[in-house]
Amino acid sequence: MYALVCLILLVVAGGAAQDTQDPRVLLQSAESLVRNAKSWRAEIVETSRISGNGMDLQSQVRIKIAVQAPLKMRRENSGDDQTVLVCDGTESFYMGDGHNYYRNSAKVNQDCDFPLSSSYSLGKDPVLASITGHDQVVLADGSHACDVLRAEWKGPATRVVRTMCIDPASGFILRDITESDKQGVRSVVTTTLTSYESNPTFPPETFKFSIPPGAVEAKPPI
Repeated sequence: MYALVCLILLVVAGGAAQDTQDPRVLLQSAESLVRNAKSWRAEIVETSRISGNGMDLQSQVRIKIAVQAPLKMRRENSGDDQTVLVCDGTESFYMGDGHNYYRNSAKVNQDCDFPLSSSYSLGKDPVLASITGHDQVVLADGSHACDVLRAEWKGPATRVVRTMCIDPASGFILRDITESDKQGVRSVVTTTLTSYESNPTFPPETFKFSIPPGAVEAKPPI
């Protein structure tokens, strides 16, 4: 998945954090929340732009996702990505063109096991991290306050900067802007949460894959 997806849990914010809050503690709180999420659903908007070396590519994808442990997940993309992935706890089904679908074991498909957690994994400690201010992110249930945290990672040939709007009460990442530069190519990906529900009751059909009329099962790509 993209710098996808995505994870992100909604808890009503309890007020802005103090400017003296340790930004690394806030980062650890955000990563812990993502890692421990079990059952949730969300809607997310992801915009991306890749430029340099003669390229200027832009896209926007809207993502609807539902997750229930263990190994049950439904992700439907619209916009510039039209893919569907459904995991029913035993098998996974993927469709990208409406004509062919792929079937696999849910246990071997890593995307069935909370795919957004990998998208929001913060990895090793950043070389720089600071809280630069406060902002608001509008979700379906209203506006939520968040601390703006800027973190930077550097590698031998890559520089990555993430500007995250984090709910200081819950550690919830409401918006994440990831900027990277590598060999003259610049990438900017903005992931914004628009709705979220924790521990919902899912109807039985949520994690069932319906084969469109005329669709043909194909071998999963290697």
